[in-house]
Amino acid sequence: MPIPEIAIKTIGDLSREVRALAPIEKWLFRGQTDACWDLAPSVHRGYTAQQERYLTNEFRVRARSRHFSCPSSDDYPGWLALMQHYGLPTRLLDWTYSPLIAAFFSVHPDYVPPRQSIDRDACIWVLDGRKLNESQGFEPLIFPLDASSYEPLIAPAFKNRDELDTVGVAMAIEHDPRIQLQQGAFTIHSSRTPINLIEGADGWLRRLIVRSEDIQFFFEELTALGIRKFTLFPDLSALTSELRSMHRPSDGCY
Repeated sequence: MPIPEIAIKTIGDLSREVRALAPIEKWLFRGQTDACWDLAPSVHRGYTAQQERYLTNEFRVRARSRHFSCPSSDDYPGWLALMQHYGLPTRLLDWTYSPLIAAFFSVHPDYVPPRQSIDRDACIWVLDGRKLNESQGFEPLIFPLDASSYEPLIAPAFKNRDELDTVGVAMAIEHDPRIQLQQGAFTIHSSRTPINLIEGADGWLRRLIVRSEDIQFFFEELTALGIRKFTLFPDLSALTSELRSMHRPSDGCY
């Protein structure tokens, strides 16, 4: 069956749809700037299994001289989270418990790829994490990323092991202020089938669509409510980016 889809134009519309979800604690959200994109992690977009292992293991070898609080050698969940945090392609897909944060990532112009159409719709995916876990053979609960039950999903990213061909939903481990602020969670992809294309996905997924003509107003509403880049990324580069966007040169050149 097709995944349920609802068009929203305002934060009020978003609030109405979120309040209809019960209980809210089991739902996760993900914003994407193009409603046509599948729910697949970055390492499954063109990389082979061998390339994935090359990326993860070279990162582990070279990271210690550049980062002074690296996980222990056998802490694969910790390493995977660190790689995801710094932008390495991984089998993790980011989610959040906050619909407003997901909305931010769906409409913020900084996250629109350079060649993406200006006429595309944005999307806020809504995921019942407990139902997805149950459908994949796990308990209908959401455990931390380093839970032992997720080890078979994570280990093939580092070792030549058979994949389970499943997906799991995990809580992020708050090793960084950004994860805490963004209320993060992950899906772990041991399957190369995007979540939205798994049989039965209509039982745990919803789509909230922001039409192209409504994106700018939606973004302005989020900004007015204080959902801004520098509040979600507590570092100087985000602050600089936010200040430059708020204060343009008076002569119009930048």
